[in-house]
Amino acid sequence: MTQFQKTTLDSGLRVLSQRHHDVHSVNVGVWIHAGAVYENDDERGLAHLLEHLVFKGTQKRSMTQIARAMDDIGGQMNAFTERELVCYHVKVLSDHLPRALELLCDFVARPTLAQDQLDLERGVVLEEIKGVEDEPEEWVSDLFAETLWPNSRWGRPILGTAESVSKLSTDDLRRFMCNHYTPRDVVVAATGDVDHAKLVKLSQKLLNDLPTTSSTRSASIPAAPKVCANNAQIERETEQVHLCIGTQGFAVDDDRRYASFLLDSILTGGYSSRLFQEIREKRGLCYSIGGTSVSYRTTGMWAVETSCAPKSARKVVEIISRELRRVRDKGVTKSEWKRAQEMARINVLLAEESVGAQMNRIARNELYLGRQKPLQETLRDLQNVSIDDVQAVANEMFQAETINLAAIGPLEKPLCVEL
Repeated sequence: MTQFQKTTLDSGLRVLSQRHHDVHSVNVGVWIHAGAVYENDDERGLAHLLEHLVFKGTQKRSMTQIARAMDDIGGQMNAFTERELVCYHVKVLSDHLPRALELLCDFVARPTLAQDQLDLERGVVLEEIKGVEDEPEEWVSDLFAETLWPNSRWGRPILGTAESVSKLSTDDLRRFMCNHYTPRDVVVAATGDVDHAKLVKLSQKLLNDLPTTSSTRSASIPAAPKVCANNAQIERETEQVHLCIGTQGFAVDDDRRYASFLLDSILTGGYSSRLFQEIREKRGLCYSIGGTSVSYRTTGMWAVETSCAPKSARKVVEIISRELRRVRDKGVTKSEWKRAQEMARINVLLAEESVGAQMNRIARNELYLGRQKPLQETLRDLQNVSIDDVQAVANEMFQAETINLAAIGPLEKPLCVEL
């Protein structure tokens, strides 16, 4: 039995909880609308660098004291930066929640942002940027985003570039925090053995000195640019060619995204999916092939990713092209449609067995939708997707004018998706 509660403080700060009486731990996160799309041209990589730097010292604690404080309570602490959101989160036993939340809020509200720590952590991030180029499967994802959304905040690598990160100053970081780490843009979310009233009281006390909203802050996320057909191919002496093929998807409040989820499952989800069967099982041209279907507040992304021997790259692209055409022009079978619906139902229900995933869900529901979408409503939306809905979405997405390709590796000749 779980109980969801929400409190909005006078400052605009939102506090969410979902209580479980049969667990001994709490997953708590401080979520902020302060991701990479909020960065100006000369701030690329700032949101991610800031996420790193807050762990290096606050007005109350040094970097060493932070590490000891977390080890003292046996907490599992981490953070991540996305295109729209930043999250600082921790998992602890429930009796350690006050200390864990105090530590998280110390990061968010009172980081030192000292010059010596910036210089140190800048070096870490620059190495991280270099590391991406040594991991072509990760690099090709960034390249695809740049190809899909060229000359746009949406298409920038979240890590920034070596040039942009090298120029960021402590003043830049403080100004960004002042503009974006404001109460109306912050959500505290906790799931597990948590008392909501105590969580609200703690959050109000610990985050009472967040900066007030700046008049210079952009009121809305930038709209994604119109997508055209683009190819980006980087010659690199790797053992395999790494491929990413896809197009723009649907925003988080667009009901068509459910049809795109099923389409993704039919094409790349599981051992019976079309592309896994055609490319790996029947021809042995790759080890793995997968898809991604991501939704944001104003846009989305859909893509197929795989890697293969250089001599097989052209054939792999031809097969992907053919299967996209087939599903666009002829639709999917009834058995594929029913299997995809069942896989979607299973994935939703299994995710609910993780208290951490539930924390993630209630926070994203609040930040993206402004409400909690009941689990049964999500299941109903997936089950209401008809076989015709899947084909309609395929027909909209898989057009020659909007399909994009990114490739990295020893390319013998240019590759092209033919739709």
